[in-house]
Amino acid sequence: MNSPWLACVAGSIVLWVSFGVRQTIGIFLLPLSNDLNYSRSQFSIAAALLQLLWGVCQPFIVYIGERKIGFGKTIFISCLVYAASSFTMYGSLASNPSVFIFAAALQGISAGGNSFPIVLASLSQRIPGGKYKSIAFGMVSSFGSFGQCCFLPMGRAMISAIGWRWTFLIFGIMMAVCSPMAMFLQTIPPPPSRSTTLSPPSNDKIADEKTMTPYDEEKIIRPKTEAVFETEEKKVPTVNQDDLGFREVLKQAFTSPTYILITLGFSVCGFHVAFLSTHLPAYLVDHDIDSSLAAWVISVIGLGSMFGTMAVGFICTRIKPKYVLSTIYIGRAIILAIFFWVPISLATVFVFSVIFGFLWLSTVPATTKFVGDLFGQKYLGTLTSITFIGHQIGAFCGAYIGGLVYDSMQNYTRLFYSSIALAIFAAVANLLARDNQPKTKQVI
Repeated sequence: MNSPWLACVAGSIVLWVSFGVRQTIGIFLLPLSNDLNYSRSQFSIAAALLQLLWGVCQPFIVYIGERKIGFGKTIFISCLVYAASSFTMYGSLASNPSVFIFAAALQGISAGGNSFPIVLASLSQRIPGGKYKSIAFGMVSSFGSFGQCCFLPMGRAMISAIGWRWTFLIFGIMMAVCSPMAMFLQTIPPPPSRSTTLSPPSNDKIADEKTMTPYDEEKIIRPKTEAVFETEEKKVPTVNQDDLGFREVLKQAFTSPTYILITLGFSVCGFHVAFLSTHLPAYLVDHDIDSSLAAWVISVIGLGSMFGTMAVGFICTRIKPKYVLSTIYIGRAIILAIFFWVPISLATVFVFSVIFGFLWLSTVPATTKFVGDLFGQKYLGTLTSITFIGHQIGAFCGAYIGGLVYDSMQNYTRLFYSSIALAIFAAVANLLARDNQPKTKQVI
């Protein structure tokens, strides 16, 4: 159960199914609206609530997993709740708009227990070393993108063959089937940490050390402390971030301008992802692109994102995450501007999908490593979940405002301009974020 390899496989499966299912919401907009006479704003509020509650509830769910019942039970229960909401709500009662919106909200709540922060936090307990952590984060996160690549064309084909109601039910069954993978992602107790208390050596120890040979001295495990030189004479050792309590870590995060800038930048990522996954298929259909090809566009974005997250996980072992994130957001701004201003054709659509896909979820491993480098690994799940609130607030705005703007103006022009401006803002925010660890001093 403590195997890092099996944990990576189990985490990949959970993210493949859970993220893939959630990213199919956009392909249901037109068939469901046509069948039930929903407006795009009605559908958008359901999709937006899923995104918002996913982010708002996730820190509390991850906190329960970290501090109360463990990661494994949290992932297992959330998968079953997600499946149950599909069975009971989407399958037979979705004709009522209020029931449909409630079901989307319930899925958003349960999504907080099987998403990136809790899976990556579980992996962090098993994988030693910053380099291997970063690579594992990128590899496992890429399966969320792979799920998007697989489930979108699968969902489109199922909607055409058996209808949108049965498609929702089958996706719920798949969530239930992957829930046993949680047994390989259970919380494991941390290894006993060596004491760093500075105490005078005993007389026996002094006598023993006087008779030691140089070879014997190499065997002594001495506590490692980092020092901050305030003056030439006075040294004050700093405390390891993983030795701090939960409240101290939260206080550091909430009072850190860097953490706020990271969260603001991540909210822009959520805006882009939700806006495009919810409205890009309809936007392409409005521009005379076949609906089946429009679904494939989001799938190709997911395939590109799979390679992007793996590449960024490796790149972050060599380049600071702040520079990687700034580059990603600048790239998004450029690609969005070109896509919007160049006439739409199949060639431009698929070129956009491949390039933007590389930047789609590549922010996840970089943001996770950035937060872990600053505040340690002990409460990484909770801290990344809090940044994910910002991500999902942005996702709520991208999904819901997109529907409102379309219903009022019959186009998405202002949404594309907003997306470009926000990408530039996120690049600047990450560039201004300081990447040095907060200095917490130990009182002697």
